[in-house]
Amino acid sequence: MKGFSRLLSSGGICLILFLIVSTQVHANMPLLQRASSYSVPGPPTVSAAFINQVLASNHSPASGKGQALFDDGVNYGIDPVFALAFFMHESSFGTTGIAQYTFSLGNERCIAGFPCYNGFTVFPTWEAGFIGWYSLIRNLYVGTWHLSTVEQIIPTYAPSSDHNNVAGYINAVDSAVDAWRNGQISAFGSVSSVTDMSSIPPLSTTGAPYPADQYSIVGKPTVTAAFINQVLTRYHSPAVGKGQVFFDAGVKYGIDPIYALAFFMRDSTFGTVGLARATRSLGPLPIADITATVATTACHCQDFHGYRSYTTWDASIIDWFHYMHDYYVKQMGLTTVSQVISIYLRTNDALAIQFAIKAIEARVDLWRKTPTKTPLG
Repeated sequence: MKGFSRLLSSGGICLILFLIVSTQVHANMPLLQRASSYSVPGPPTVSAAFINQVLASNHSPASGKGQALFDDGVNYGIDPVFALAFFMHESSFGTTGIAQYTFSLGNERCIAGFPCYNGFTVFPTWEAGFIGWYSLIRNLYVGTWHLSTVEQIIPTYAPSSDHNNVAGYINAVDSAVDAWRNGQISAFGSVSSVTDMSSIPPLSTTGAPYPADQYSIVGKPTVTAAFINQVLTRYHSPAVGKGQVFFDAGVKYGIDPIYALAFFMRDSTFGTVGLARATRSLGPLPIADITATVATTACHCQDFHGYRSYTTWDASIIDWFHYMHDYYVKQMGLTTVSQVISIYLRTNDALAIQFAIKAIEARVDLWRKTPTKTPLG
């Protein structure tokens, strides 16, 4: 009896432990299911139209770019609902903080090959910023580090050592994803209550030109076609070998090709990042401009979300020189970097304009000092 009692006692303890563990496992099932639903790779769970509605509701400067955010998510195999959630948490959809100047969806720290400002990556357009974020998540976090869920990614993406509230960030992203997948736009109500996207104005210039400086884009070439090819080769540009096209177009339109090369670097690191990868565009030229009278018949281009897209780099390079000469120089009388950039960037933000001016002029200075040598990074 005593033996049986001891056996019963041991069995009872085991049974109790089993029940406790079983209960805990079942209690934790919703949490496990909840975590698994926040796997970043996957097909879209919201539409491009819905993304546009979220951006419009929050008065985002990226309003109207939902299709680009959606398409990039499809291309990179990342559910765009997560890109939207990071955008919300990092800068309230581009309305606050440094993202207003960097066009960065996720406030990424400096990335090799991109301009950098105060420790953050600078993109030429919101579309380029979207691609930058997707590429970072897909190639580094998922592909290299094998981190695929929100709970895995955020502790590295926004570590507590940088004074981030990791738990709060995770909860904010997860909550936003839940709301949007249920057709709600956070605290702003249902989808049907959002402003009509047709009210968003088209691309247009936004401010007065800056005063002229000593960097005139008009003039004879100060670098050779061979030097341009060296630069493009060093940066593994998809436009490698097009140095003669740059040079000849510069001679034809009276614009020093060194400036085209500097703009190309600033806008897309010579076509290797951002929007240019899809458009083969030397710079983000609008497909149409309500203030321009530049003839469009010579533009062998297509419309890509409001920007010019080309089938060849040759067509893009020639069109850039044509546009700069006919629109900026001939029509508007703008001939220096400071004047052109203040309109080219299509923003009134003085900090962003000044940063771009300095970046282009510094690059021109560097190249003019080493026109016969292998170009430096």
